[in-house]
Amino acid sequence: MKRVIAIADRAALVSLKLLAALNLLFFLSFIVVLLLASRAHAEAPNCAGTDLLTALEKSDPATFQKVEAEAAAVP
Repeated sequence: MKRVIAIADRAALVSLKLLAALNLLFFLSFIVVLLLASRAHAEAPNCAGTDLLTALEKSDPATFQKVEAEAAAVP
């Protein structure tokens, strides 16, 4: 009977050590993610676009007139 108790005691000790190691691993991964997230700078890129209607008016006035006519027809 003493042997069974000794085995159960060792198994409990190993289980507690594994549980403590797992908790430490989760904590360290949380710290790593927290540090990496603080470094992230998610900024919207500045728009460097051009005015397509102005470009269309200069390059193809007939198509520009069609676009203007269709836009005027929209309520």
